[in-house]
Amino acid sequence: MRAKRYRVAHKREVGLAGRVVGGVGGIVLVLGLWQVLSDQGVVNPYFWSSPRAVWSAFLDLMHQGVLGPACWQSFKLFAMGFAIAAVSGIGIGVVLGWYRRPRAVLDPWISMLYAAPRIGIVPIIIIGFGIGAKSQVIIVWLAGVFPIVINTAIGVDAIDRDYLRVSQSYLAKNRDILWGVAIPNSLPLVFAGLRQGLTVALIGVVIAEYFFGNASIGLGGVILAASGNGKVGQAFVGVFIFALAGLAMTLVLRTFERRVSRWR
Repeated sequence: MRAKRYRVAHKREVGLAGRVVGGVGGIVLVLGLWQVLSDQGVVNPYFWSSPRAVWSAFLDLMHQGVLGPACWQSFKLFAMGFAIAAVSGIGIGVVLGWYRRPRAVLDPWISMLYAAPRIGIVPIIIIGFGIGAKSQVIIVWLAGVFPIVINTAIGVDAIDRDYLRVSQSYLAKNRDILWGVAIPNSLPLVFAGLRQGLTVALIGVVIAEYFFGNASIGLGGVILAASGNGKVGQAFVGVFIFALAGLAMTLVLRTFERRVSRWR
């Protein structure tokens, strides 16, 4: 009896050009559909604007000289908060993932603070640190640090036990195993936490600029001022800039992750 032959379908990876074409095509398709629905009156342009109106609002903001300083202000706030979140989050995550006693003490606090609503904590931060740049950075840091901590801790803790046994059989010290085995093998989850923390930190920028007096300087202030004045197109300009910034920085992180993975 002849054995049947089954063809195994292998998953084909899409190259960079394919991903770019697919991504751009998807964006163009959604924007085109949005414009058509707006022109036909299906989408109310007074509440949802349209791609053509958003582009016009973008040109107006550029002509007024508002958009450049606003983007720079928001970028500085994000860069400071996210940089601190990345460094502290990876450090705390390594400690929690590798050492049992600190994890037993800190894990309940991490879980409670992560579950707590960020907006509800903002007034407490204002009372403790005042109204200023320090409080804004703390809000962005608080928004982005927890995904980094949790993913890093899981990555370090999930090390293959066979690696541990082999390292211990060669009389490797605990510190050498941590830096030579645990941390390199946890890099995929570390970068996953960085990507998640990046997107949440961008939301933290908007929250920080909403609650403080210099909100009108940053992009968050542009969105809120435009929404209050009924200029929906200008509000969408700020939203799109935040979205594109998040996409660009995520792509940069993925590129860096691929290079680091070769070393790993």
